[in-house]
Parts: sequence; C-alpha cells; structure tokens
Amino acid sequence: MSSAPPALFPLPSPRGSASRPDKPMTVLSYGLGADSTAILLKYLDHPVRYGLEPDLSDLIVLHAVTGNEFPSSLSYVDRLVLPLLANRRVRVVQVARMGRSDSDGVLVLEDSRTTRRIHQAGPWRLSDWLLTGGTVPQMASGRRTCSIRFKGWVLDHWAAAEFGHAPFRRVIGYHAGERSRMEKDTKIQNRLNERAGRVICEPSYPLVDAGMARSAVEAYVLQRLGEPIQKSSCTFCPFSGVCASRDRHEERLRQHPDLAAEALMMEYASMALNEPMSLYGTRSLYQQLAEDERNDAVLTAFEARLDEAPFSLYEVRRLYLPGRTKDCRHHHGDRCTRPRWWCRTERTASCRRDHAAFKTVAPLYTSTELPPRCAGLDSGCHGNPVKGAAWRSVRTVWEGPRQEADFTLMRWGRETDVQLRHGERSMIKRLHYLNRGEGYPAAEAYLVAAPTGADNKNRNSFDRKWTEITGLIGTRWEPVRPLVNHPVRRGSRVVPVIRPSGVAHVPALASA
Repeated sequence: MSSAPPALFPLPSPRGSASRPDKPMTVLSYGLGADSTAILLKYLDHPVRYGLEPDLSDLIVLHAVTGNEFPSSLSYVDRLVLPLLANRRVRVVQVARMGRSDSDGVLVLEDSRTTRRIHQAGPWRLSDWLLTGGTVPQMASGRRTCSIRFKGWVLDHWAAAEFGHAPFRRVIGYHAGERSRMEKDTKIQNRLNERAGRVICEPSYPLVDAGMARSAVEAYVLQRLGEPIQKSSCTFCPFSGVCASRDRHEERLRQHPDLAAEALMMEYASMALNEPMSLYGTRSLYQQLAEDERNDAVLTAFEARLDEAPFSLYEVRRLYLPGRTKDCRHHHGDRCTRPRWWCRTERTASCRRDHAAFKTVAPLYTSTELPPRCAGLDSGCHGNPVKGAAWRSVRTVWEGPRQEADFTLMRWGRETDVQLRHGERSMIKRLHYLNRGEGYPAAEAYLVAAPTGADNKNRNSFDRKWTEITGLIGTRWEPVRPLVNHPVRRGSRVVPVIRPSGVAHVPALASA
C-alpha cells in the first residue's frame, strides 16, 4: 500500500490563535548594527519600561540573513550579544530567501531561545542575485531594492505565516538623525494597514522617541558591551563607501582583501555590461581605492582574482524606449493605443500658454483642461522627449580564460571592421557595432569581455522590438547556448515559509 510522499515545502499554520493573549507580540528587526543592538540592550535592561513582559516572553528578535555581512559584524554579535539573549531565553529567528524566485519561499535557518551564532548565509545570497543579474546594488525611485528584496520581503512573509491576522509591534532601529526615514516607513505601513482593512503591525522607533543620535547610540553600546561596534552592512554596500563612513569602510576592506576583491569583481562585471553601473554612481569603488596607496594590496588581490576567473564574451543589446508624458497619462489613462506627438514629447511653456483649451463642468463650474489641440507642427511647441523603459539582452557568445578573451575580442573586431572603444571610467574594451542615436526610441549593441556568471537573458518580445527599431535580426554572433527562462510562477500569493525539517538537504546549512 503506497503512501503519499512527504511535502517538500510544508506550510506552518498561522500562530495567531485564540490562545494568544490580547497583548501583541513585539518583533525587533535585528540588522546586527549599532542602532538595533542598542534597542536590544535597553529591552534586556528594562523590559517593562518598553512595554514588554519582565521575562521577555513576548519579544522576538528577527534577523534576515543576506549572506554578505562582514565577518567582524557576525563575530561581534556571536561573542557579545547572543550570550545575553540565551541567558534570558529570548527567542531569535533567522530567515533567508530560499531561491531566486519569490515562489521558492522563505527558509527559517534557525528558531531558538539559545542561539549561539548568526548564520553567515542562506541558500540564495544577495550577491548571487546581483552576480547573475550582472549588476550592483542600486536605488530605484528612492527605494533600496536590495534591502526590500532580501530583508523587508523576507521579514514580512515570515511575519504573515507566524501571526496570521493577529497584529504585532514591529520595532525598527532608526536613530534620531533618521526622522525622515522613520516618517516614510510609517506612511508605507499605514498604507499597507489601510489596504488590508486591518492593523497588520504597529511600527515603533525607540531611538527616535528617545532622541538618541548615532553618536549617542554608539557610545551607549560601547559603554554597555565594552567594545566599539562597527557599521553593519554588506561588503559591497554603496552607502558604506561615501561621505563620513568612507575611511572606516576602506579600512574594513583592507582587513578582508578577499571580500574586497569580490566586491570589485562584482562592480567590474556590472560596468562591463553597463558602463554607468558602478557602486557609487558617478564614481567606482576601484577609483576610490586607487586614490589611497594603503589599498594597493586590495587592488593586487583583485587583479589576481580577475586573471584567474573564467571569462565570457557577452553580446549586449539595449533598447531605450520612449516614455509617456503627464498629458498622455491624464488624457489617455493607463493605456495609450493611439499616441499623439505630445504623448512622447513634453510640451513647452509657450505651447501650453497659446494652445491650451478648457471647458467648464457643472454643477460646480470647475474648469477642466481638454486634450491639447496643437498638431505639433510648430517646432517651438516641442520640449524634451520622455525616456521610458530600457530593455537589455545579454547573450554569451564565447567562453575561456581572460587573456584569450581579450585576444578574441580584438580578433573579432578586426574581422568585422569594428574598432575597440574604452569605457570612460572603467577603461573596459568594447566592440560597439551599433552606436546609440539621439532621442527615443534608440538602440545600441556591443561585444564585451567580463567574468563568467551573468545570466543570459532576453525578454520574449525583445527580438521583435529590436528588429522593429533597428532593422537587424537577432544577435550578430552565435550564442554558445540557448536561453534558459526562469519563469515567475504565479497563482497563489501564499509564499511558503519553510522550516529546516521540511528540507532534505540545504547546502548552506551543512556546516550548522
């Protein structure tokens, strides 16, 4: 008699049951840094003052494992913080992404009241995502995409599985100098609560409430634990190498030249595929390190790793599509099926003044602007074209050692009569066989040598759009392998939260 095989990804039942007291649980988002450590120490010393039970039974310390923290941050917490938590039997939960797709779920690496170490990595690290994407961390519309994807998303889905519909208090370690971040976070959470029609969680910011600036926070942690705490960040964080923290960040990189070399490799691959994509916007990590001779050992380690790494020749094609103006969105709604000239090009001030038309609407007799009547024949009506989305196709057309990659790039350039050009900042050589034109839509294409690892990607409609805009068909060189799509598995919005007992073997947990 056969029995059904055990489920690989068991879903735990929500724990927000009737047996839970009315008092909500408190969840501290623990990032291993000074701010969240200071809050944790205050909770240990004065739990009742901060609305907790004397035995801290209603506190959960929740940590999202990104996989790329500095070893010194992990060691600091292991040695000085975790013993205090284990002594008071505080519940510590460590979670991480299970894979590249959201549907792969969240893995609970450890859920214990006697935690002895912070896990270094989960099955899918932040660096895995960046390296396969051929990019570096970036801000998108004011949002820190890496933090959202590897911290916020993981923590939110764990909380949904843990509490169900029961509300909880979410504690965030913003200090008094980060009031704007606090206000933005509060607005986001209030919108989520309103959209859900219930209180998902109530945000709390103890350091802001106490008026503790960053310097006061660091002094408090030093006085309490006896050792200064360093900034918690990924080794390639773009916010750690600028402004006042630059010197301290470079000192940490000198202490870990292997990790510094990894960050430089990531940046090199990113800039090879897209010249502007360096770690610090208009400046690269390599440029900053090269300004200080104390970093020579780090740069030497990077060059050695670059020479040893397997290389690929990537054919990169990019489309710059036109965007939509505010006039287009206002008059044509979410979809514009018959675009006019002003749907893709901004109107000038003189055009708005001379060619605007309005109508009066009863019963309030308000004045509403009609769609522009201007035919666009007057060049004085045309402002700037609007930039839309940029599409990128990356295909591997050759693989081998670095030196052979450079020789092959130069040989193919001679054979196709395409001159090599160097990147303005990176000095990386590229064969530009299609140069970008003015305005939108526009296209460019080139061949470049870079470390192997970036995914071959090409959205389904890219080749059709490429031919429509450029008149060219497909890639210029033959790819070495077919595309492998990583489909987004849609359907149920329930993200599995996986306990270690539900996974037969997770390589990242082998050393646990």
